[in-house]
Amino acid sequence: MNANVALLEPEALLAPGADELTRINESLQARERLLTASAKASRLVLEAPDVRAAIPGVLALIGEAAHVDRVNVLETRTGPNGEPLLVVVSEWTGEGVTPHLGDAAVCSCDERKFSAVCAELRAGRSVCLSKDEASASHVSWAIEGVGTRTKAIVPIFVAGEFMGAVGFDNTRQHRAIDSAELVALETAAGVIGAALHRERLVDDVRRERQRAAEQRVTELAQANAVIRGNLERLAGQTDLHSFMGHMLLEAARQFDAISGAVIVLKDSIQQWRIVAHVREGQLAEPPYASSVPVAGSEFTARFGELREPLYVKTAEQQSEIWPGALAFHRAEGAVGTVVYPLVFGARSVGFLVMTFQRDAEDVQSSELLVALAQQATLAVQLTRLAYSAKEAAVLMERTRIGQEIHDGLAQSFTGILLQLGAAEEFPSCRKRGSELALTHSRIRELARDGLAEARRSVMALRLDQTRRAGLELALRQLADRSTVPGGVTCTFDGGGMPTGLRPEHEHELLRIAQEAVSNAVRHARPHMVRITVTDEPAHWTLAVADDGVGMEQSPEQYARQGFGLSSMRQRAGAIGGEWQIDSAPGSGTRVSVRMLKRAS
Repeated sequence: MNANVALLEPEALLAPGADELTRINESLQARERLLTASAKASRLVLEAPDVRAAIPGVLALIGEAAHVDRVNVLETRTGPNGEPLLVVVSEWTGEGVTPHLGDAAVCSCDERKFSAVCAELRAGRSVCLSKDEASASHVSWAIEGVGTRTKAIVPIFVAGEFMGAVGFDNTRQHRAIDSAELVALETAAGVIGAALHRERLVDDVRRERQRAAEQRVTELAQANAVIRGNLERLAGQTDLHSFMGHMLLEAARQFDAISGAVIVLKDSIQQWRIVAHVREGQLAEPPYASSVPVAGSEFTARFGELREPLYVKTAEQQSEIWPGALAFHRAEGAVGTVVYPLVFGARSVGFLVMTFQRDAEDVQSSELLVALAQQATLAVQLTRLAYSAKEAAVLMERTRIGQEIHDGLAQSFTGILLQLGAAEEFPSCRKRGSELALTHSRIRELARDGLAEARRSVMALRLDQTRRAGLELALRQLADRSTVPGGVTCTFDGGGMPTGLRPEHEHELLRIAQEAVSNAVRHARPHMVRITVTDEPAHWTLAVADDGVGMEQSPEQYARQGFGLSSMRQRAGAIGGEWQIDSAPGSGTRVSVRMLKRAS
């Protein structure tokens, strides 16, 4: 078999056609089917008194939704000679498919014999395997599966620890699993991992009951109630902020923390953001910064790669954990802070932070804290997947609109240009300097501009997020078209600097620049208009400045009187930019948009 690490980004689509749209639609349906099955499986595990007995039913739900023939759960074990093993502990098979359980030869494998595959799994990356007929005699049943033709293996992590993997086998046909389905399979594996971890917690509780005093038993029962209550909320709560608030309150009460926060990575705006904060047993707004940028922040530099819980003593802190937090903690008399990373796969998606007025170094190893952090991580990922599903639907509609523009409006402009070319062959149109020739020339320029705008709109609407829409070229063309000899000179400065912005963001910036230049030429009576793109340490700034008459009233008053300024402000806000206008009578006007750089 050939093993390939599955890519979790969509393939570039230069011009998606009907077949490609059908494939995208089928992929979205498959992911929706898997997410629905995962939700049902989560409820099944939640309601089952015996988690181990419920896992085959969970595997059946997921296997049927994924349209595979066999699903098995492999756990990490240690062999008699200390060798690392992956052992099949639970399994579901379709009708007529060979099972693994019960056959020692195919029920376990030594990780050392499959070091490349296992290294990928332990690094948090899913692996896809495929087998052709030529390699049928060179099989390794233990990891590939009896009769398997294609297989996806998804790792299971709990609190950053590799617990095992879930295998999804196709034995009847070769069927590639795309990135959307693979993400949904990883969510399903997360549900199974949470079930296995809950089983471990339940076993721990039972062992503690056998050897601990009645008071300890009561404490563990309370902890189990917290876990169960949070699982119920996770199954039914759709709002991430509300769920995190309840979870953080329970954590602060159980561990007697004076304050706490849940920090989540917001990929879309490249920020770390506090989504829940607790102080003195109550949910409250944080008395310090609610967000920090990913790029260039001290928080990212110190904790961005953190994968294990960390205890920080307040007296030994030389720098801030979070802007403004150190002064707040010292004012509260805090002794130490536990920083627990929320890790999905091999990537931190957030942090659970709790502060104490006592030495609480032992809290970071608490099983209850591990469970709460796992639930918080799963809640973050489910929220992201829900947002991703909505975004995918929007992208499909944008693709349809882009095709309509391409096949309708753009073709109409092309037809106009062809007809003009034919008309210009008539003798009456060949006279240079004639009014008819000048009119044809103007019509041709307008049609070309319209065709360029249509193509730019199609480029901004397409699914492909890797090609750039050509913002620099479009701004240069805007400057050239806006220059009026003997009247207004429009220039562009700042080329050769790749912004790393998404095509739709570049499209919105171009529209803002067009509106700003148009306003300047029509209202400010300038001699010079300058379009600039500047590179700052953490931001890109696009600015349009003129030397015109300036504004006699405040920009807010002008915004109420017309659509242009409000439109620019709304466009900038929609893409996460900071829009600003500066003007004074006789001193010209400057419109700028400041965009945060995306982390590389």
